[in-house]
Amino acid sequence: MLCRMKHKLIRNNDVHPHTGFNKWLALLITNSVGNMWFFYFLIVFIGGWILLSRLGPLGFDPYPFALMLLIVGGIFQALAMVAIMVGQNVQAAASDARAETDHETLVAIHALTAQSVQILEGQNKILALLQEQSKRG
Repeated sequence: MLCRMKHKLIRNNDVHPHTGFNKWLALLITNSVGNMWFFYFLIVFIGGWILLSRLGPLGFDPYPFALMLLIVGGIFQALAMVAIMVGQNVQAAASDARAETDHETLVAIHALTAQSVQILEGQNKILALLQEQSKRG
């Protein structure tokens, strides 16, 4: 009457194998843009742009490029937002599969624990009966 369960390990590749180019690219963008190294890159890039514009005669005039930067930045944000959302959906599906597996594991552990408690209660009853018989006999 023991509970038997299948053991399985769920990974991102098991849920959504990165065979599809779209999923692979979305996860690549999500993992690349969503980290601190990209943040540092943007700080250095923007800081360098501001520093070069402030050097006066040695620098360059950034204002003709400002409109271009705004347009390119807006396009980049729109494209990155869509790709990041797709990547997050793929990651969420893998997380849901892991949560389901964890739930199945916890249910099986609970069933095994309940069976262990029943066995121990039965053993306690047997021990109590044996103690009563030894006191009588």
